[in-house]
Amino acid sequence: FPNPVVVYAYVHEYKAPALELVVRVPQLAGAFDVAWQDAFNQGLRDRLESYVDGMKVMATEAWELYDDEYRPYPYEGIVDFEVKLNQGGLLSVAIVNYSFTGGAHGMTIYDYINVDLTTGKTIAFNQLFDTDAELERVAEVINQRIAEVPQCFFIDMFTPDRFSEDQGFYLQDTQAVVCFGLYDLAPYASGIQEFIIAAP
Repeated sequence: FPNPVVVYAYVHEYKAPALELVVRVPQLAGAFDVAWQDAFNQGLRDRLESYVDGMKVMATEAWELYDDEYRPYPYEGIVDFEVKLNQGGLLSVAIVNYSFTGGAHGMTIYDYINVDLTTGKTIAFNQLFDTDAELERVAEVINQRIAEVPQCFFIDMFTPDRFSEDQGFYLQDTQAVVCFGLYDLAPYASGIQEFIIAAP
């Protein structure tokens, strides 16, 4: 069943000689608990402001190191999001952060928000896959992919101790998609690695 919660974008744009930013962060409307909703929304806006302030400082410092002839291209930052699931009392959102600060290419980082809207509590990876057997099940799916295309990975075998404390994942229908960022398991050219797992 669809959730009554609506996800909309809070947009912040900034353009200066040293930096260009376009930021869209998710905000909620229609949650059962308005106080929880306000705190959730404010927390995401606070993270946005911290990111914007950090990029401004970094870009300005780099810009001032060089004279006009040798100044680098403006730094660039783009933040956007995709709602992966918003039904059955569950909300899952992927936030993508692309930053270019010079070099051959930019860097893309994903963050994932998974919430039980009936309680207002965040769903963590170690709550969803909370036994050794479940972790082994996820690792087996990852190892199947490694076996199929070993040239695309840094490692020969994945073991459950490689899962991080804040392991990224998102929800979709009856599945969880476990995610690894650039360079976590594979080179930049291989992109973000995602593994579809039947939810426990």
